[in-house]
Amino acid sequence: MLAAGTLLFRSIPIWLHGSVKTPAWLERLLRHVPAAALTALVVPGSLYTKANGAYQLAPTRTVAALAALLIALRTKNMIATLIAGMAVLWAGQALVALVS
Repeated sequence: MLAAGTLLFRSIPIWLHGSVKTPAWLERLLRHVPAAALTALVVPGSLYTKANGAYQLAPTRTVAALAALLIALRTKNMIATLIAGMAVLWAGQALVALVS
């Protein structure tokens, strides 16, 4: 019974797509969902790491994320962004391991 209710609830938007006019304010709002979802997935992993059951600030990840953001804004090239972000992350981790 619960599965049928869940299926029905999740299927309604698919069934109504095209037959019901979406209000302009809702379309404007929905345009921001992919960016908000990506931000919600990326930012916590860029700022914090979980070690020994507690969350701690992850400075190497934060610096790498900021470097990737700057490269992305400057070049608008996804491959360059990925390469630069990973290079900064690996360099930062190597530097932390060297100092420790």
